[in-house]
Amino acid sequence: MSLKFNPPPVLVLMTGSTLWGTTWIWLKAIDGMGIGPLLLAALAYGIQFLLLLPWVLPHVRKRWGSGEAPMAWYGLFALALLSGISGTGFTIAMIFGDVVRAMLLFFLIPAWGVIMGRIFLHEPLTPTRIVAVILALGGAVAILGPDIQTSAPPAQEPFFTLFGFSLPDCAALIAGLTLAGANVLFRHMQGEPMLVKLSIMQIGVVLFSLGALVFFPEPVVAITQGGVVHSLLYGSTLLLAGMLCTQYAVERLPAGRSSILMTLELLVGSLTAIWIGHEHPSLLVWLGGALILAAALLEATSQQEKYA
Repeated sequence: MSLKFNPPPVLVLMTGSTLWGTTWIWLKAIDGMGIGPLLLAALAYGIQFLLLLPWVLPHVRKRWGSGEAPMAWYGLFALALLSGISGTGFTIAMIFGDVVRAMLLFFLIPAWGVIMGRIFLHEPLTPTRIVAVILALGGAVAILGPDIQTSAPPAQEPFFTLFGFSLPDCAALIAGLTLAGANVLFRHMQGEPMLVKLSIMQIGVVLFSLGALVFFPEPVVAITQGGVVHSLLYGSTLLLAGMLCTQYAVERLPAGRSSILMTLELLVGSLTAIWIGHEHPSLLVWLGGALILAAALLEATSQQEKYA
């Protein structure tokens, strides 16, 4: 289960964050081939799960057949559920929403991390962390303001609104919240190998997206062979590389340093959406983004003080 080489985690995390910031390009292209976000997520994460099985199964069989402590099944189940919601929500937000807006709302992870750390891990709420939460939530309020409009319309009209928020808004917020919880669990279960936890995250997305398909069926008449092929290629290359890079690095870097480097995902996603996607965020979206980025940097500073 161990890697035969040990690349610098900083470089690996920067690479992973850059890859995550460009996933929207392939996702929107696949959507144009007739594959909806739920089926896309099932295909993309499913092929990843199958690719990792040869490395994961030997470890699972060894644990079952030996006297070692059993795997933390309750934690793994929670990891699968949170990852399933996050992966599916991220896919929906990137396909149906404005990329800049969705990326910013998704990147409220630092605020959720502070709140969850206080509730579940009893971490102290320092003045720096409190300010970070206020800035992040203030940025979200600015982005979600009722008068916010972008000159470039979303790729598709959202299915519904909830309390005035569109489907992409809700999906991005929920995806960031559940990913923050999944990251806490991932780091907490240090006794389990990275690839085992990663495979649990992948199968969680597959099962959740397939379950969602039962209640929200997507039209099958529009599905094309090219869409299926691209979904599998996306999952087995860009998405798998991004997940491997991120999880490899966050296990080896202090939380504060990881938080700073992961802001590269937000910057890459926003800049490519403006450059390639021709999006034109409003002034309030830029203001909200600046507040969220400042919150991420403050939280990273707080974590660095913790690990100093």
